[in-house]
Amino acid sequence: MSEVRIRVFAELRELESLSSLWDSLLQRCGDERSIYLTHEWITTWWRHFGKGGQLNILLAEKGNQIVGIVPLMKTTYKLGLFRLRALETIGSVNCNLVWLVSPESREEVMTAFLSYLNEELAKSRLILRLILVPEDSRFLDMLEKRAEQISKRLAIEVKFKTLAPYIALPSTWDELYRSLRRNRRWILRKNLKLLEKEHSVEFQDYTSDNLFNRLNEFIDLHQRRWQSVNVRGIFFDSAMKEFYKDIAVKFQERNWLHFSFLDIDGVMASGEFGFIYNGKLYSTTAGRDIKYSKYSIGHLHYMFMIKGAIKKGLQELDFLKGAEPYKFYWTKLSRKYMNVFVINRGISSDLRLKLVYTFLRLWEARQYNLKESYVLRLLRLKEEKEIKKMGLRLSR
Repeated sequence: MSEVRIRVFAELRELESLSSLWDSLLQRCGDERSIYLTHEWITTWWRHFGKGGQLNILLAEKGNQIVGIVPLMKTTYKLGLFRLRALETIGSVNCNLVWLVSPESREEVMTAFLSYLNEELAKSRLILRLILVPEDSRFLDMLEKRAEQISKRLAIEVKFKTLAPYIALPSTWDELYRSLRRNRRWILRKNLKLLEKEHSVEFQDYTSDNLFNRLNEFIDLHQRRWQSVNVRGIFFDSAMKEFYKDIAVKFQERNWLHFSFLDIDGVMASGEFGFIYNGKLYSTTAGRDIKYSKYSIGHLHYMFMIKGAIKKGLQELDFLKGAEPYKFYWTKLSRKYMNVFVINRGISSDLRLKLVYTFLRLWEARQYNLKESYVLRLLRLKEEKEIKKMGLRLSR
């Protein structure tokens, strides 16, 4: 039996050349597949946000066959005179399953991956930083179990980051509707009836003809919502706008794009940008017109979305990262997302890990001005209070 070896690709053209092989390998991953591991997502994200980083695509080879891919990058975080160099996953904004490996090769690929880390972290003074890894992922389970067996030089820390609520979709809308609390069903009926009485209401999905026009409306709607509370919003960055447009085109070609909007009197009042992949509807980004907040416009939009997802035979609506109270309006189910740090073990490794956490928290805080940080803090406190009122508890 051939030993699995790691080869590294560091050029965009090399990443692009993997498209067919990447798709084939991802299909063999079974239920350990995610839209965020597709070749389209990884390459598009890198083209828009990879500046300043270095590609580090790990190919796990067994003989002449590639049996695993771990799409990583090297990044340098700067804070004043201090620097932190990290090896981390590309475009890991959500549901970070980390690798593409067929089930029969997982043990061998993990062994090769840990051997690679053992050498790379020592010689390059890097840390491995993996964010938003589902707690129940096979990668995380194997990483924790195998690390001690393979190397005594690696120190691993796994920390809870956030919850990711999801709905296990039944076969009919009526079944899900009956699962909601009585007062929530009453509020949905009342708000929809009142909205339709006072306005012209139309729920629509995008078409190829109106995609860009409606996407521009959506971006504007999203920005107005955040600017109303003195926060810039994600589309303040022009690169993010272009990324959304590019990924929309690529996912549209693969029938993975889900982009819907609720028009009131002919104008978008609510928009949802997301994806459909492997039997799941991913709800990624929302825009709401606060002028219609009295109708709970967001919940009405989700009602139409859920009906459509059930009609399409999808098994799940994934709300993804964040324990916002509106998500638990629809479900009590959630996954834990973890942050994973691996460093080269040495003297005071616990202290070095604490310094890494502190550095990254300070770096993240610097991405917002003082006013934005204050507003976001107030919003988080408000959400935590609402979560407690709902009888739910955030793990820490």
